Amino acid sequence: MKFNFVGQDVEITDAIRGYIQKKFQRLERLFKGLKPDEIEVHIALKRERAEYRIEVDLFVGQRGEKLHVWDADPDLYTAIDKVIDELEKVLVKDKEKVKAERREAKKEKMLLRSAPDLPPERVERPKVEIEELVIDKPMDVEDAILELEEKGLHFLPFIDLASGELRILYKKKAGNYGVIRTGCRAS
Repeated sequence: MKFNFVGQDVEITDAIRGYIQKKFQRLERLFKGLKPDEIEVHIALKRERAEYRIEVDLFVGQRGEKLHVWDADPDLYTAIDKVIDELEKVLVKDKEKVKAERREAKKEKMLLRSAPDLPPERVERPKVEIEELVIDKPMDVEDAILELEEKGLHFLPFIDLASGELRILYKKKAGNYGVIRTGCRAS
C-alpha cells in the first residue's frame, strides 16, 4: 500500500504514521488478489475547533476505484480508530455486493445451461378456436359504431346496408374509427 499523509494544523509524527499503518494492516485481508502497488491511501488529518477530523481516500485497482470515508473526535487516536472501522464496513459491504452479483450471474448461467433445448416442432403454440360469425342484420356505419360502443368491443364485423358487403369496423388508438372493406358479398 502506498500512503500519502497530509496534515492541516496537525504535525504528523512517526508515531501517528506508524499507528495508522498498523491499523491498515487489519484491512489487508480485504485486498486479497491485489498487488500492494494497486492500493493507494490518501490520509488527511485536520484540526477543527476542539476535534480532529480524519479523511481517508482509498484508490483501489488499476481503474482507480475511490472510496472516501471520514470521521471526527476530540481524541486523535479515537478518530483514527473510528475512520478505520468505517472504512472496513464500507469495504466489507462492497465485497459482499460483488459476491452476491457473482452468485446471481452463476445462477443465471446454470439456469441457461439446464434449460431443455426443445426442437422447434415441440414448441407449443396457442390454440386457435374457430367460432361462427353471426351477423344479426345489415346496418350502416353509424349503427355499427353505436353497437361497438355498447358492447365495448375493439372491432365489429357487419354487413353494410347500402352495398351488402362484409365490412369490419374498428376503434383506433386516437379514439377515431376505421372501416375495412373486405370486398366479400353477403350471401
